[in-house]
Amino acid sequence: MPAEAAPSYLWVPGLGEAVDFVELSPEESHYLARVCRAREGDRAVATDGRGALATLRVLSLGSRVRAAIETLERPPSAAPRRRAWILCGAPEDQRGDWLVEKLAELGVEVWQPIECARARWRFSSGTLARWQRLAVAALRQSRRRYIVEVRPPAPLAEVASGLPAGAACWMADPDGQRGAPPSEGMGWTVGAIGPSKGFDPGEKDLLEGRAFKPICLSDGRLRTETTALAWAAWWGRGSG
Repeated sequence: MPAEAAPSYLWVPGLGEAVDFVELSPEESHYLARVCRAREGDRAVATDGRGALATLRVLSLGSRVRAAIETLERPPSAAPRRRAWILCGAPEDQRGDWLVEKLAELGVEVWQPIECARARWRFSSGTLARWQRLAVAALRQSRRRYIVEVRPPAPLAEVASGLPAGAACWMADPDGQRGAPPSEGMGWTVGAIGPSKGFDPGEKDLLEGRAFKPICLSDGRLRTETTALAWAAWWGRGSG
């Protein structure tokens, strides 16, 4: 019997409130039974995407796998942690799907697309649902305990007025500070990434008025999606 039947985490919302047993969703059941070919008695690791982590033992297979919770680790209530929030303008070719996957792998917790003067997102009723599915897939693959929250596009001014109090805020800018060290403390760090044509002067003034510090992330010109990943990787360095 393998130590873990699934190489990736399972996503089980509500896991932190469960006591003895869980019933997996059809999607997670298919992954465990069909993709991983788990058998009764095999074990897998699951998370609720909110910090809880559990070892499950498969009791029965089928369209809804039933499993016993053998161990369950919940995060300490209200325990501070390092958290990243990205505001992102529309890149060329609207590469939102790719951004969701890669930012989730890097541990970003909130991804907020922003509407800017020089570019707007192409967004339909099915876009958010697709992004949420990709967030779940990235959570599984990266074996993280927290799922990225993906939001529908919103105006920059509206988003900038609703950020967490006390957050360290940075704006990607080729003329910004080079070599700035990422914050190593707990709490939120927010990054603002312009669209493919960049923030306009009014948007830069708005962000700087809300204490966003300009930061240069490369000695070359980066695309919007590359800048977002560079910022997330820069932030991640602060975790040691």
